[in-house]
Amino acid sequence: MEVEVRVVGGARSCFVALPLHLIEALSRTSASGDLPPVLALDLRAAAGARWSLAWSGAASRSRAIEVAQELAECISLPDGTIAQLSVAHSLTRADSVSIEPFSEDDWEILESRADLAEETILQQVGIVYEGMKFPLWLDGHNIVKFVVVSSSPKKSVDLILRLCC
Repeated sequence: MEVEVRVVGGARSCFVALPLHLIEALSRTSASGDLPPVLALDLRAAAGARWSLAWSGAASRSRAIEVAQELAECISLPDGTIAQLSVAHSLTRADSVSIEPFSEDDWEILESRADLAEETILQQVGIVYEGMKFPLWLDGHNIVKFVVVSSSPKKSVDLILRLCC
């Protein structure tokens, strides 16, 4: 299905928001009619660019997929991108993911708020892959950018399941 991407400010997670017509279409194609708490999505542009995204139930305010500005910057996903969207079926659940802060500034912020990072990542991130850069919102206003160093089992893209539904 062809979709447009809108980069939005103010979003505070790495989960995308889908337009209602897409949510309804995905529900109709699901065997049970119910969608999982985290749905992995594959986005492919005509020029060959590809992005792995995660959706956890949020509806967008428009007919476009909405992506947090900070995440879009981290994964180089331009505003207004037109791409083919599909559900990613062959992802594995990550047993462990090794990450590190992206910059010295990120290290400094993390040192003062390390207690929040592990808990917060499970609430804000659904898809990771080695080399991926992603933002994490701590305390609602501090943003720390991380890079995925490794994951286990070793796959190109892993799904992180949230602790809460």
